[in-house]
Amino acid sequence: MYDVNALFIFLEFNVQATVGRPKDLEKRKHIVEAAKKLFLKLGYHGSSMNQIAKEAGVTKLTIYNHFQDKETLFCCAIEETCEESINASPLQLDESCDFLTSFHHACELALNVISLPEAIKLEHLLLELAAEKNPLALQFYNASHQRMCNVWHDFLKEAITLNFIQNDDIENQTNLILSLLLGVRHHEVLLGIRPIPTTEEKQHIIKESIDLFMLKYKAT
Repeated sequence: MYDVNALFIFLEFNVQATVGRPKDLEKRKHIVEAAKKLFLKLGYHGSSMNQIAKEAGVTKLTIYNHFQDKETLFCCAIEETCEESINASPLQLDESCDFLTSFHHACELALNVISLPEAIKLEHLLLELAAEKNPLALQFYNASHQRMCNVWHDFLKEAITLNFIQNDDIENQTNLILSLLLGVRHHEVLLGIRPIPTTEEKQHIIKESIDLFMLKYKAT
């Protein structure tokens, strides 16, 4: 004989668990989105857990149920922001593709991501943390700049494998293309003394960057 009461308890527990998980994920999503918004607007120190809870429409206790502390929430919010931006359009190559077209597309994606207003605010936030020697700066850097470099490493490594460009140190090649795309110009954008490049200006920057890069690394 089955214990009917035990069966009902079992079913109720499983229904609650099934229903509860999406709700928990939804709450977590609201918390992370609220944290992103406030960290970018007010900075790390200017954003309190009380403010984030209010913005997310949850209690502070709910935030601590999902995240150990403010540092953990900050790292998660920044990592997710960078992940969404950088991996939105993965860079892929194959032997049948037109490499210069793919290269142009990769440069275009990089410039568009770096030029986003949100990305500019992230850069300002990183500089703020670095200036005070906050250990969060390194985690932030790894989630943003280093992740972007890793995407370029993979792209250029594949280009070498397919004999589209000459074999050389991937780090040097990545540094070269990013330096050509950004240069002093990007520092001026961050300082607010130069506007973000227009679409036409970006196309000119990309063409010159690819021309100079291929002058050095074009496959023979």
